[in-house]
Amino acid sequence: MKKILTSIFLLVLPVLGHSQGEDSTKFERDEMIISEFLPGLYSNYNQVYFNNRGKVPDEERHGRREIEIKEIETNVFSVSDTFINANIFEKTITKEDKEISHSIIIVEANNIEKAVQLNIYKSDEKFAINDLDAKPNCSVMMIRGAEEFYAREYTGQCDELTNVYTLSEKHLFVRMNENSGIKTNVPYKLNQARAFECYVDIPGVSGGRDLPYKRYEPFYIHDQGGTFEIVTDYEKRNLVFRLVRVDWEINNHIGVFTRDVMVLYAEERTDDGYKINGYTFTEPDITRVGINFKWMLVSCFMESNKFATPFM
Repeated sequence: MKKILTSIFLLVLPVLGHSQGEDSTKFERDEMIISEFLPGLYSNYNQVYFNNRGKVPDEERHGRREIEIKEIETNVFSVSDTFINANIFEKTITKEDKEISHSIIIVEANNIEKAVQLNIYKSDEKFAINDLDAKPNCSVMMIRGAEEFYAREYTGQCDELTNVYTLSEKHLFVRMNENSGIKTNVPYKLNQARAFECYVDIPGVSGGRDLPYKRYEPFYIHDQGGTFEIVTDYEKRNLVFRLVRVDWEINNHIGVFTRDVMVLYAEERTDDGYKINGYTFTEPDITRVGINFKWMLVSCFMESNKFATPFM
């Protein structure tokens, strides 16, 4: 036994010795964090909402924007950047209302410049890495703050791309395009969204009543202003449902702090215009929410009850 332990110790020694003197730079560590933070779906729904509620002048208002970032391979990411040029309260959003651009971001530590460098390349929906030019269209030097990374400087033709301004675990801010026509230096403030699945029952059967109902499903939305619509079979009502994780930037009452909430809206397009039938609100981090008006029930969730682990 003593010989076996000695042999194991001798085998381990080179490994332990090999680990000495291998500290990375802090920028190489930050590269890993940024690559972890980047992927996700981001939306500035809250910014658009509070621009309206705060009566920001029209020429200073940001348009609705959604950015989806996916990892292609280690430290390489595809970016689909969408401007939505329509208002849900005026019409159903269609593909024609969306203006989409594509790019690729490569993340690398730059120990000489003492930053993490984001190299951004113009692309199309194929995101072909092998077709990239040697020189990026835009480079952004990111450095670490207290709870976020922010752009210290940028070079190249960044205005027409997803020009990263700040990045945190839940937010992505993008610098304004100087040619946008919007008279503000306030960046696009996009919150990271969570994916939900929803269904609608009409009528909203409850209390164990044995009544026939029609289920409309599945609908996939996110919690940063994601919406879906249905037209009911019988009354032909055009119902609209909207899920918003509200990130308050004002208070509802002076001197009283307003806490963030999750809101599920049940709305409708009618001959007399757009109306809200009702809504429910709860804690912002919940993973399921619903409304039952008896004539209609809607349920949205991150995990279906079909797959939930039973518990007491």
